[in-house]
Amino acid sequence: MQITDLTPVGKTRTRVTIDYDQTLVLSNRDILQFDLRKDAEISEEVWGKLCGKLRSDALLKCGSLLKDMDYTEKALSGKLTGSGFPEEVVREAVEAMKEAHYVDDRRFAENYLHSHAGSRSRLRLRMDLLNKGISSDLADEVFTEWEEENGSQIFEEEVSQVHELLRKRHYDPETADWQETQKTKAFLMRKGYSAEVIRAALHS
Repeated sequence: MQITDLTPVGKTRTRVTIDYDQTLVLSNRDILQFDLRKDAEISEEVWGKLCGKLRSDALLKCGSLLKDMDYTEKALSGKLTGSGFPEEVVREAVEAMKEAHYVDDRRFAENYLHSHAGSRSRLRLRMDLLNKGISSDLADEVFTEWEEENGSQIFEEEVSQVHELLRKRHYDPETADWQETQKTKAFLMRKGYSAEVIRAALHS
């Protein structure tokens, strides 16, 4: 393996390109410690030590991130990749966090629903979970369990949410004409509320 480029990243880190296609970001201290120079070859011994250092740093990074908030596997992987860790190290670090139960997509999804169910529609909640890296299958599974346990409560909360949105739009069903009502319905559907919820809110 040959170092084909060294590019500064800020004042304290350097992006190392190996064989033109593999990159990793190291501290300038590591650059000096491992004597990494452009066009120099990396021996198997040095590469082994370097990978060990990267694995250790990745685990420390995970600990720092997870100390303040919960992450999905995808989000944690993205953070590590963005910090310059190579793909293999990222995969190993995330797997280690999963095995230690510091990262659990099911737990994340369940906690997210409990925290935000009172302020967002079911469709919006599902889209949020998918955007945060929860798989479609797991999202469906968690939603099914959640709805079985809280079905009527969820419906009532969504109706209340729609009432609040109608209040903010100054919508008055007593004075609104057909065109305003249709615009309001379209607005609520874009927010992710079902026709059943909208109908119940408008008639209650």
